[in-house]
Amino acid sequence: MAELGEVVSVGVAWQKSAACNGFEDCVEVARLANGNVGFRNSRLPDGPMVEFTGAELSAFVEGVVKGEFDWMTI
Repeated sequence: MAELGEVVSVGVAWQKSAACNGFEDCVEVARLANGNVGFRNSRLPDGPMVEFTGAELSAFVEGVVKGEFDWMTI
């Protein structure tokens, strides 16, 4: 995982799930200028962001698809 840091995210297009239905308690994601993916809390748009490489994100998504993280939604 890339470090939590001062990555400039100005001008990137943040996206959240349609399941948020306008609520502010959502995770937002964006493709960053360096090709990595940033995640942030929608309630804190000027707050910290966590950055992942494409390979890290792919490994996580694969685990989600396989049901490895289903316990998180219970």
